[in-house]
Amino acid sequence: PDQDYGSPGILLETDGRQFLLAGQKSGYVRAFDLRGGSILWRTAVVENTTEFGGKIIWGGTSDGTKAYFGLGSGGIVAVGVSDGAIAWFTPLVPEEAMARHPGHDGPLASSADLVFSGGWDGMLRALSAATGTVLWEYNTAVEFTPVNEIPAQGGSMGAAGPVIAGKRLLVPSGYAGVKNGIGGNVLL
Repeated sequence: PDQDYGSPGILLETDGRQFLLAGQKSGYVRAFDLRGGSILWRTAVVENTTEFGGKIIWGGTSDGTKAYFGLGSGGIVAVGVSDGAIAWFTPLVPEEAMARHPGHDGPLASSADLVFSGGWDGMLRALSAATGTVLWEYNTAVEFTPVNEIPAQGGSMGAAGPVIAGKRLLVPSGYAGVKNGIGGNVLL
């Protein structure tokens, strides 16, 4: 029932141990030992892991201490990389006008103190890596006049997520995708 791994894993090392951290569409996050593939820990980040998938789809991120995953049901969860303990969960609910576009399926990006997520509602959010508090948000589902002066439209954010490049954050916006998102064509 669509329970595969739809995103790349995250290679990590802690306490001299190398492992692969992977989020599954069922809502489980697992740490696999690189030598032999044994499961070091497994954490359910959603209540129901047996229904149709779509909980973790296109990828998480890690700062080396915690790993962060956007959830198809809406929200961001942080788990400790050494033991899988849930550090925090922040529900992210779209504004009423965008209520039919819930979820944070796209890949996340993180720095030492921030987690960035783009939602199906077109909102780009920065959260505190320590607490999960939303620090700011920016609506990308609007019209833009880009550098090439051709009118463009932002929209939902799904399969491609924000990317940190030095002191810049690059954000693709406009993805109809698998959840009838808001189409668009901008790179911000």
